[in-house]
Amino acid sequence: MPALDNDTVSKYLERYAEPESTFGARLRRHTDHILVIPAQDEAATLLEGIYPALNAVSVRGERTLCIVVVNATDEARTIVHTNNDHLLQTLTALGPTTPLHTQDETPCWYAEAKGFDLVLVDRNSLGCRLPRGQGVGLARKIGCDIALASLRSGSSRAQLIHMSDCDVQLPSDYFDITVPMSSAAVIYRFHHEPCGNHAIDEAHARYEAYLRYYVLGLRHAGSPYAFHTIGSCIATIPTAYAGVRGVPKRQAGEDFYLLNKLAKLGRIHTARSSPITIRARSSLRVPFGTGRATHDIARNIDAYRIYAPRIFDLLKAWVAALGALDDALPARAYGAVYERASETLDPLDLDRLSQALLTIDAPKALSEAAAHSSLARVRRKWAHDWFDGFRTLKLVHALRDTGLVDIPWQLAITESSFCRSSPTDTGTALIRDRDAFETCRRLARLEERP
Repeated sequence: MPALDNDTVSKYLERYAEPESTFGARLRRHTDHILVIPAQDEAATLLEGIYPALNAVSVRGERTLCIVVVNATDEARTIVHTNNDHLLQTLTALGPTTPLHTQDETPCWYAEAKGFDLVLVDRNSLGCRLPRGQGVGLARKIGCDIALASLRSGSSRAQLIHMSDCDVQLPSDYFDITVPMSSAAVIYRFHHEPCGNHAIDEAHARYEAYLRYYVLGLRHAGSPYAFHTIGSCIATIPTAYAGVRGVPKRQAGEDFYLLNKLAKLGRIHTARSSPITIRARSSLRVPFGTGRATHDIARNIDAYRIYAPRIFDLLKAWVAALGALDDALPARAYGAVYERASETLDPLDLDRLSQALLTIDAPKALSEAAAHSSLARVRRKWAHDWFDGFRTLKLVHALRDTGLVDIPWQLAITESSFCRSSPTDTGTALIRDRDAFETCRRLARLEERP
């Protein structure tokens, strides 16, 4: 696993870290692992889901630094602030508690709990709340910045900064992973657990099926961004975290944008530990994401539609054609790639791809990539950094706008070649699935294949 680059980390902490990062340097007890959890409107039972992982390392003499950032904005409902206050009171009672803050700083406490250390940050009390529009992203960043400062000061020996959420059950082997030297981050496998509310469970399962369908589609296309971006399933290499200037301070989607940046520094490695269990639930606290999607799908569950599989075939032709950039002149860069793509597409699909590429300004980008260097490997790296996970999504949307409209989720999975167990499978597996959760499990098994 990559060693901590003190220069990169120090520069980040000095220039880009949140003020609360100083709390990390005030910790004195040594820890072996770090886990950051943002919490808003949660019950104190949130710790029950992480105990299996904490206890597993505790019994072998290792301690985990668990950083919980309780947060809300002024715009949140009164009940949210009240529930957050109750959570703060409950967590500070877990063990002997010491304040880490001075009079003019964000309230923050250290508690020596049984088997782990707890740092509790209060961004819920009046005068300490998060700015409007900076929700879970800022809360994660505060926690991770504290973690990074503890690593820099030497109080923690952790190799990774783990992030999760309050709706998870972490497996006992959560911390027992090996990370290749080339990695910038780790993502954990996951599955969703029904909550008992049929409408919520069915909506949640359909959204999970879409998430897996999308990743399988990107893999089919040969995209280097074919990985899940779920905030509760991420761990970052500390130096890489500093190198991308931390978690984006967004109200939602911070996990997607963080991994999108990290993927340009190194590999996004999938852990081989047991999957994380995520409890199905709906939520309106963020404008998009799993909880919001579950809520929206449940309102009209039979109308749920996802991207047409043909979009990923066109994406595949484009990604494969990028190889033509290797020896193209800058003025001919886009033309060379476009001509390579035309070898595998019919006129209608080629026209669709052309329209979509113009929408994301691909001609200019490829010309700049070719002018950037004459070396093929440098050009390809530049092109893939530009055509990242975000622009891939923009191209998917642009292709949809050319007439490849969304279709019913079951039909999309049935018709897609990349959701079949074998080339001879005609999609009958979906028909045999007992429910949407069974479809998710089947797609998860496909993800496991090399």
